[in-house]
Amino acid sequence: MKDNLQLLLSHLGRTFLFGLMMALPPALAWLDIHWLGNAVGEWSLVELTQEGFLVASVAAFVRLALRRADDRAFAVLAAALFACMLLREMDEALDLIAHGFWKYPVAVLIIGSLAWASRDWRRAMPALVRFLVSRPGTVMTIGLVLLLFYSRLIGMTSLWTGLLGDQYIRVFKNTIEETTELLGYTFILAASVGYVAQRVREPLTARKRAVHEGAGMQQRPL
Repeated sequence: MKDNLQLLLSHLGRTFLFGLMMALPPALAWLDIHWLGNAVGEWSLVELTQEGFLVASVAAFVRLALRRADDRAFAVLAAALFACMLLREMDEALDLIAHGFWKYPVAVLIIGSLAWASRDWRRAMPALVRFLVSRPGTVMTIGLVLLLFYSRLIGMTSLWTGLLGDQYIRVFKNTIEETTELLGYTFILAASVGYVAQRVREPLTARKRAVHEGAGMQQRPL
């Protein structure tokens, strides 16, 4: 009975967390429109939150690279991927340096991370597979599909001009597209933080279990 109650509470907790994740993008868009008077532009709460979530995802995988040697090569590649996404999201700010400047640090990150990970490729592949078959890996996949596929399709100008005709307003399309992107980044952050916490905690849990079992063996009568 107690185990069933714990499972039920755990499921309710995950459902509540999932609800908060789904509610975040429209809530921030509402604040942008009604509170800040910002039409979900480059410096809106929606855009800034996207960038913040990417920074947090990069930091999570950097932590994994520092804490788990068997995950290091994979974690470096994951951190580089999200750092590249962050630079792409910051393209307007980087254009102040030079138009299209974001491409240069992205190229350096891609080449550098691949070169570094290639030194430990035999552990990179098992680490990647271990991540993909985990629950956070599934959440990450959903986030990437939302970001790279669904948001691009739902944000097609031809879709909205065909639907709205002369009533088409670009800000409407942008709001739909940007909030969908934020939802994808929310899933990515949840997967990143959840998986890294799980992997970092595993050695500590194993040591505690070993100590507990060792104490039990010592107390067992001969």
